[in-house]
Amino acid sequence: MTDPASKPPALPPLGLMALAIGVSVANPFYSQSLLPAVQGAFALPPGAVLQGPMATQLGMALGFLFLLPLGDGSERRRMLTLLALGMALACGAVLLAPSFGVLVSSWFALGLVALIPSLLPSFLASFTPDASSGRMLGIVLSGQFSGILLSRSVSGVAAQLWGWRAIYALSAVAMVGVALLFRSRLPPLPPTSGASYWSLQKSLITLWRRHPRLRRSCLSQGLLFGCFMALWSAVALHLAGPPWRLGPALIGSFGFVGLVSIVAAPTIGRLVDRKGPDRIVLAGVLCTGGGVLLLGLQASAIPALALGLMAVDLGVQCSFVANQARIYAIDPAARSRMSGQLFLIAYLGAAACSAAIATFWGQWGWGGTCVFAISLVGLAVLIERGSWWPDKN
Repeated sequence: MTDPASKPPALPPLGLMALAIGVSVANPFYSQSLLPAVQGAFALPPGAVLQGPMATQLGMALGFLFLLPLGDGSERRRMLTLLALGMALACGAVLLAPSFGVLVSSWFALGLVALIPSLLPSFLASFTPDASSGRMLGIVLSGQFSGILLSRSVSGVAAQLWGWRAIYALSAVAMVGVALLFRSRLPPLPPTSGASYWSLQKSLITLWRRHPRLRRSCLSQGLLFGCFMALWSAVALHLAGPPWRLGPALIGSFGFVGLVSIVAAPTIGRLVDRKGPDRIVLAGVLCTGGGVLLLGLQASAIPALALGLMAVDLGVQCSFVANQARIYAIDPAARSRMSGQLFLIAYLGAAACSAAIATFWGQWGWGGTCVFAISLVGLAVLIERGSWWPDKN
C-alpha cells in the first residue's frame, strides 16, 4: 500500500465507488445493443455500424496511452472530477450528432476520456492494505462489469421507449453527478511521481521492459478482452438477424447474463487474496474458452447463447480482477501507469478485434466470429503457460 498520509482518510463506501465506476464505464458500451437501430437510422450498409465500437475502443486505447500516465504525476481527485465532466460533454455530443461521421467522432471522444474505471481502482489501492487489495478490487470491479454488461440492457430499454439517443441524455446528467461525488467525497491524493509528463511517458517503456509479469498480464488480458468485445459486438447483429429478428430491448436483455459474474466478483477478489492471482487468471482464461466453444457449437439455441456469454463474462471478470491485483503488487508508485498499460493493451485488443469483425462480418457471420474468438483464447492460454505450475513461476 502507498500510504499518502500517516493516517489514511476515510473513503466513501466501496459499494458507492463501484456504482460510480459502473455509471462511468457504461458510457462507451451503450452503443452495442443500439447498433441495429443506428444502422437503420443512418441507412448504413451491413457491418459499417461496427465502426462505432471500433472508434470508441480506439479512443479508449489512446486515452490510456496519453492521458492516464498523468495519474501518477497529478492530483488524482481533480483528474477524476475533470474526466467525469468530460464524459458528460461527450455524451451530449453523441446526443446531438447529426450524421454517422459526427456520431463516430463523438463516440471516439467519449472513449478518449473514459478513464475513470482504470484510474479509480489505483486511487483506492493507495489507501487499501495489501492483504485486502483483492477484496477491494473484487467489489469495485464488480461495478465495472455491471456497467459494461447492464449497459446493453439499459440502453436497449431506453431505445425501445424513447429512441436510441435517449440514453446519452440520461448519462450526461449522471456523469455530472459522478463529478460532484468525486469532488465532495474523495480525499485528495498527491502525485506519486514528480517527473514531467514526457518522463512519465518514457517510463512506460522502462516498466514494460523491466517487469515480465506486467507484460504477461497485459497481453493475456488484451486477447481475452478482444474476444469479449468481439462476441458482444457481434451478438447484437446475430440476434437481430434470422430466425429471431429481436429488437433493441430484447437484445439488451442479454446483458443480464452478466449478473453471475457481477455477483461472483467479491468472491473472485477473495480467491485472489487466498490463492494468488496467477491461478485465478488461468482459471479465467479456461472459463472463457469453454464459453466460446458453447457459443460456437450451439449458435441457434438461445439458452446455450445465454450460458456461453455467461461463461465468457465470468472468465474475463476473473482475469481482470486477478491481473490488476498482479500488476498493483509490482510497484505501488507506478500503479496508474501500469494500470494504463493494462487497459491500453486490453482496449487495443478490443479495437483490433472489433475492426476485424466489422470488416469480415459479411463473410464470417457468427460461426466465423466464434472461431476467431477461440483462437484468441488459445493464444492467451499459451501466454499464461507460466501459471500452469505456479510453484515454478
